[in-house]
Amino acid sequence: MKDGHQGKEVSVSQRQIYILSLLSENPKGYEAEEIRNRLKNWNIEVSRRTILRDIDELSLNYGIGEEERGGKTYFFADKYTLKNVDFTIEDLASLAFTKEILKEYIHLDMGQHATLLVNKIVEQSASLNQLQFEKLCSHFQQGGIRNGAKDEVNPQIEKIIQNAIDSQKKLEIEYYSFTSDESQKRVIHPYRLLLIDSYLCVEGYCELRKEIRRFRVSRIKEIEQLDEKFQMQTETDKTDRAFLKLTGAQVEDIELVFTGESIRYVKEYEAGRAKWIEERADGLYFYQTAAVAPDVIRWIRGFGPEVDVIRPTWLADQLKEEARKRLEKKE
Repeated sequence: MKDGHQGKEVSVSQRQIYILSLLSENPKGYEAEEIRNRLKNWNIEVSRRTILRDIDELSLNYGIGEEERGGKTYFFADKYTLKNVDFTIEDLASLAFTKEILKEYIHLDMGQHATLLVNKIVEQSASLNQLQFEKLCSHFQQGGIRNGAKDEVNPQIEKIIQNAIDSQKKLEIEYYSFTSDESQKRVIHPYRLLLIDSYLCVEGYCELRKEIRRFRVSRIKEIEQLDEKFQMQTETDKTDRAFLKLTGAQVEDIELVFTGESIRYVKEYEAGRAKWIEERADGLYFYQTAAVAPDVIRWIRGFGPEVDVIRPTWLADQLKEEARKRLEKKE
């Protein structure tokens, strides 16, 4: 038995939501052993002691009461319902907007559940709300949604990571690295899940590299939650190693100078990628500190002759050599 339960693997938070739902559905309440048996029906096996601990934790944030009847303690909670709630137009517009934004993350298990939750909130409210919501959904549309077509995330791996974060358990993963083009086993301490340009990543301490790294979940080929727990480091990396999507080990100062039409483009669309930008008479100066991964180099190449690399000097030399070879081929 692991962490007081067996059967279906669920996080502590998920289990407590199950319990809160049970306590909300029956005004007479449930005794701890009844709750335990109900959870068994969902293939969640826990001890009575775990049930009582979960109820204690839930009672800190929710109105859970208890009552002695026939020598037994029954627990109950007020049922929360939206049946009598009327949303304002602004509320419904926000829900419609949220549903449209979630389309970009529908390839993720969390994205699918979040979409279902939005629908559930509206369906449980007044019928007029539902009609208005349907109209408002047509008012919002995102352009250029990738829908994760090239980033297939295994929902089981996603759930294992969430459970490990919740229980602070180490993970052993087999991870394919784009930079090295090889798979390698690593033990990581998962701290949090991140969304980077709709790509789901797990950030945590890597025992192999001895530093905090980000791992794209779709590149995790095998995963196993270990029994060993970890303590989150109090200090995290002060520097974001990911400039675009890829990360690297060596962080460097990046200084670029944009000229011509690229100035207007960078100010309008790419300024958020910089630590800061500064417009001078000879061009737009772009500053960042990050790992110069392959996608960063491709991004810089895309501006052609309208960008000059000042730092790092090795990259400036590399791009000049590439330009020289292209000229030779044309001759």
